[in-house]
Amino acid sequence: MIFPLEIWEHIFLYIDPLTLINMRITCKYWKNIIDQILQRSTLWYKLCKNEIPENLWSTLCETLNSKKFYTDFHEKHDAKFWLAMYKLWIKCKTMTKCDTQSECVEIPIETPLEHITCIDTSENLIVIGSSEGYIYFYNTPDQTQISECAVDHMEFVQSVKIIRDETNVICVSCSINNHISFWDVNSLQLVNGTRGKLICTSYSYCYIALHNIISIEGGIPRRTYEFDKDNVLAIGANYDRVLLYTERGYFVNLSLEGNKNDCIYAYARPPNIRIRQYHVFKPNIVTCITDYGYVGFLVQGQKWKIYNVFSTLCGTPTAILVYGHILVLGLDTGYVHIFYVNDFRKINFETITSKKLYYNRSSVISLNIMVIAEEYHLIVGHRKKLYHVKFM
Repeated sequence: MIFPLEIWEHIFLYIDPLTLINMRITCKYWKNIIDQILQRSTLWYKLCKNEIPENLWSTLCETLNSKKFYTDFHEKHDAKFWLAMYKLWIKCKTMTKCDTQSECVEIPIETPLEHITCIDTSENLIVIGSSEGYIYFYNTPDQTQISECAVDHMEFVQSVKIIRDETNVICVSCSINNHISFWDVNSLQLVNGTRGKLICTSYSYCYIALHNIISIEGGIPRRTYEFDKDNVLAIGANYDRVLLYTERGYFVNLSLEGNKNDCIYAYARPPNIRIRQYHVFKPNIVTCITDYGYVGFLVQGQKWKIYNVFSTLCGTPTAILVYGHILVLGLDTGYVHIFYVNDFRKINFETITSKKLYYNRSSVISLNIMVIAEEYHLIVGHRKKLYHVKFM
């Protein structure tokens, strides 16, 4: 070529990686240079920084690598990680337009009345809680069926969550009677127990709520916070921050680096309607599902917006997932609707279009996003069956 290798390398560093990929087909010489640049430069990191809102980085990073927070990726030359993050971001933006391919998995039912109550995912691991107290573990790359390995919580399991660090994988289960157990996934042994009503995890942290008390375990020595006679209704986590919504209508952002006086409070008058369940999603969204087909959103603690979706979706929401700009609603009719939402404060269900999925006539119990071998899946849990929905 006209210029020596060093000149071409210098020129290509000023071109965005998407254009470089298209330029690879020019000739073999360019292809070799560009491949080397894409593997060792900071171009993918810069593209993520320019196009992905940083408040969503934690969500994407925890899906891709649940053992390492994104601020720990100091090596900006880790092109493989930043490329994977950018791909996940693009897949989320185009999810409503993608073709899908589904696979059904049935849990090994112990009794005719047993059914799925909750699901959590982390990397290639799926954990399923059941009404009979069993917790099933499913490692997606290695098996095609639900593992027969299970632990017995002895009570109706209302939620399960996964904690990971560099060496351990822990499943935290919460029963309907507020008993919490910590299970070592590798040995299937009980390692600890406590009491709590709500649980959430993020990386090596586990947050537990019981009435007006929050306890934090995992990556730090155990801490406890108490809120004055104000019960916690929903809890979420974003690495070392815990996000709460309380009975009096306070949205609380608590950092592990501070103390109770450092909490950030925002007040939003509680919805004047009967609420079936609350959820907190990263980075700062509280959602609620009401009776009779209503859903609500509280963004950054500003003001509740309640929407009647029954007339539009022809069903009552039973499960909800907010993932970046993606909203997924599971209905009692078995349908799943996927929306792309620019601003959760200004949703118009009368005009917004959705991608509609249908696999089972029973109510949707749980919704999760996971990445399996660089393929992007929506995990849809019904009462008796689990569906992997791959986005092509």
